[in-house]
Amino acid sequence: MTEIKLTPRLFAAANLCEGDFVADIGTDHAFLPIYLVQSGKALRAVASDIRPEPLARAREHIDKYNLSDKIETVLTNGLCGIEKYDMTDIVIAGMGGLNIIGILDVASFVKERRLRLVLQPMQNIPELAEYLCAQGYAIIKEAPVIDAGKVYRVMQVRYDGASRREDDVEKMLGAYNIAHKSAHPFEFRALCDKFISVMKKKVDGLTLSGKDAVSERETLARLLQLRKEV
Repeated sequence: MTEIKLTPRLFAAANLCEGDFVADIGTDHAFLPIYLVQSGKALRAVASDIRPEPLARAREHIDKYNLSDKIETVLTNGLCGIEKYDMTDIVIAGMGGLNIIGILDVASFVKERRLRLVLQPMQNIPELAEYLCAQGYAIIKEAPVIDAGKVYRVMQVRYDGASRREDDVEKMLGAYNIAHKSAHPFEFRALCDKFISVMKKKVDGLTLSGKDAVSERETLARLLQLRKEV
């Protein structure tokens, strides 16, 4: 059977998985766990989804690649019931940042077992980053990635109990990405552009309404400077 091909976004998530038992939350087609097991990066996997239809598609693909003995499917909401598995990594990709916060907030076992998380938020990236720092999660690695003309942050996270603070730019771009911006210059510039656009709109809106935009202008200036540096 031909090896399954992943989109750049999912491939980046797969590369941040390091353990031998991966749980893919909101799996949709189960392409990620299939790739991980098929390539030997993982020995086992569990693929979950909240909706029956995507999970049925996931089972079809798992059967197609003859991996039903290594990948189990579960119909569940978020991480509910997933704690029974002896997993090493949890992937939550393709969801909004607020949804990811909601999932982690009710899954205390993630902290207790200090499991490796691979997170790829679609929206509300600064809010998710702020939550992770406040809750004692360390963002260990990151990868900015461009997929179908859009730029994403894919992050590897692990609980260590230490509370952290990030400034507004770090919440947007990621402290790891800023420190390693020369490793992915094209993707980093695209990430900067994403938030430069956001901040320009915010500054314009505040200015039009006659409100103070000093802080927002400072954030915008730093984003522009970081983009210039690469």
